[in-house]
Amino acid sequence: MEVKTVQFQITPPMAFALDKLAGEGILTLEYDNTLEAQSYQRSCAGKDITLKAGDEAGMMYGILDIADAVRRNEEISDACVTPYMPNRGIKFNIPLDSRTPSYSDASTSASKNILNMWDMSFWEEFLDRMAENKYNVLSLWSLSPFPSLVKIPEYPEACVDDVKITTRPFHAELSGVGIYGEDHRRSLYTVKKITIEEKISFWQKVMEYAKDRCIKIYVFTWNLFVYGTEDSPYGITDKLDNPVARDYVYCGVKALMDTYPLLAGIGVTAGENMDFIGSSTDADSIYFQSDIEFIADTYGRGIRDYLADHPDRPFQLIHRMQMAKYDHIMNQFKDFPCDFEISFKYSQAHMYSSAKPNFIQGFLKEKSPDVKVWLTVRNDDYYMTRWGNPAFAKEYLANMPKECMSGFYMGPDGFTWGRDYMTKGDNEHPLVIDKMWYMFRIWGQLSYNIGLEEECFRNELAVRFHLDREQSQILYSAWKEASQIIPDLNCMHWHDFDFQWYPEGCCMYEKAPMDKICFADIHEFMKCPAMPYSEYASVSEYADSVVNGTGLEKISPAVMAESMENHANKAMQKLNELKASGDQELERTKYDIRAMSLLGTYYADKEKAAMCLAIYKKNGDKQKQKEAAELLKQAAGVWKRYSAMIGAMYEPQVLTRLCGKVNVQDFDELTELDVLLALED
Repeated sequence: MEVKTVQFQITPPMAFALDKLAGEGILTLEYDNTLEAQSYQRSCAGKDITLKAGDEAGMMYGILDIADAVRRNEEISDACVTPYMPNRGIKFNIPLDSRTPSYSDASTSASKNILNMWDMSFWEEFLDRMAENKYNVLSLWSLSPFPSLVKIPEYPEACVDDVKITTRPFHAELSGVGIYGEDHRRSLYTVKKITIEEKISFWQKVMEYAKDRCIKIYVFTWNLFVYGTEDSPYGITDKLDNPVARDYVYCGVKALMDTYPLLAGIGVTAGENMDFIGSSTDADSIYFQSDIEFIADTYGRGIRDYLADHPDRPFQLIHRMQMAKYDHIMNQFKDFPCDFEISFKYSQAHMYSSAKPNFIQGFLKEKSPDVKVWLTVRNDDYYMTRWGNPAFAKEYLANMPKECMSGFYMGPDGFTWGRDYMTKGDNEHPLVIDKMWYMFRIWGQLSYNIGLEEECFRNELAVRFHLDREQSQILYSAWKEASQIIPDLNCMHWHDFDFQWYPEGCCMYEKAPMDKICFADIHEFMKCPAMPYSEYASVSEYADSVVNGTGLEKISPAVMAESMENHANKAMQKLNELKASGDQELERTKYDIRAMSLLGTYYADKEKAAMCLAIYKKNGDKQKQKEAAELLKQAAGVWKRYSAMIGAMYEPQVLTRLCGKVNVQDFDELTELDVLLALED
């Protein structure tokens, strides 16, 4: 396609998009300052297209959409597209070095990805995929970023040269304490020789490349951690009442802003490893007012002072609501000199649950109408298997409180979205966002243009896997059905946090008294609550309604168990209609769909058993006990088929937030013990 511009030069973002363009005709590019940021207007006359945009991001997205339509052999028509969500981000817990870890670093995925974080080709691939799918925010999360990213003038020895990995196993506390300790320090080895000056140059190049893809980079921290400063002579510790630590963070913030002119902002967290100072015993004390004061006096003061000297610098501070109280935050950050916004964990750790989570409703009533919100959208449900349900994503996005939002960032805490080291026999180690390409495409494209229809995604599958219309529809339906199983399960079987519940493994971490990964047995399923502030009932509530003969106003777990079973059966039926393929990626996708369908059947049987057993425990109905045992015996057989599939495809993984290695085949015998538990009097 021939390209013409109207009185402007092609910029790198446009060149990136134009490189993907094919087809016949003339494409005329023109700026129109009446269009809002990131938007475009397209008009067609035969094979010729005129594309108008409000800025270079809108121009890039408009060209990419034309290229996608040509690639999918779709008819291109007139269109006017504005971004549904202005900021569409990825949450990336970044393993910079064993000495400066992120929350995910006590894991297999983080350890194996440390070297990739210092490989420019990795970031070029990653940022290209983000731009292709219209993500425009990359948030890099670290417990202690300063030593690996900056040389602080006031603390020149509080930085680390080279990139090092430890040979010692990890077993950190859930707070992040101990993720790097003396035993790790004694067992470090160097995987890359690089000075701090070269590190700075590297990240400046990464941010420049991101800019050329219209992507803003933020650094997020949990507080207070000072990993990487152990060998410095300054007496820096992780204590709020240490004036050196306070000054170190303050100076680090200024150095970060000065070193990286393209850094868009900083996100902060209060309370992760911060000792409350004071003796107050009222309820507000749990919200650590002194922690918020520390954040204000370090990050806040650093930004204030830097902007006083550089008033034209665009910047943003995002304060998370984690372990914080809204009025305490706002009192500390009055009249802040740059954009100050609040972040809220929208679905706790499980975005794949209800498409309308209600955790945020109380906060929305409390906050000032003019305060903008970022949503942390946590995916700690799918680490192994591929998810793909555009209908769920569209509903979830439509239910977000868009009118008060700046945007969202999506990602896990317990896993690193770097390269894939989990799939057995794949020595290429593709990007996780390439393995999970459909999931990333769904969320990125719909959060930019929520009006995209189902046909767009069906066509994408057809092109990706060389399928005809009928086969692509079958794959679309099978994938959609299997992808609804875990959301259904999480609605009636709820735990807020990732360490409390990992659905792909049917397990959790229990700190006391066992300090180990535990299989979620039938007792757990009987007592587990349903999703809070939702329309779903728990197993216990259901059993009470049956025994007492009262109505159940909420959606019954019986309904949800049947729903999971139906999704699993439909997915399996659709898979049987798909023809054999020589495409390895398609075969692995079908494999995941089959595995997830088995898991759905297992959970449906187990939930039914939990309901029967809960009734028996309340009224002594022996028939219900017998039904529960039979269901659990059936479920155990299904679990073994599921675990065999997972074991054949995926390496067991150490997962940070579960404080150990998850191997689903280890639970095979425990599924049989569930039968014995059911038969206990």
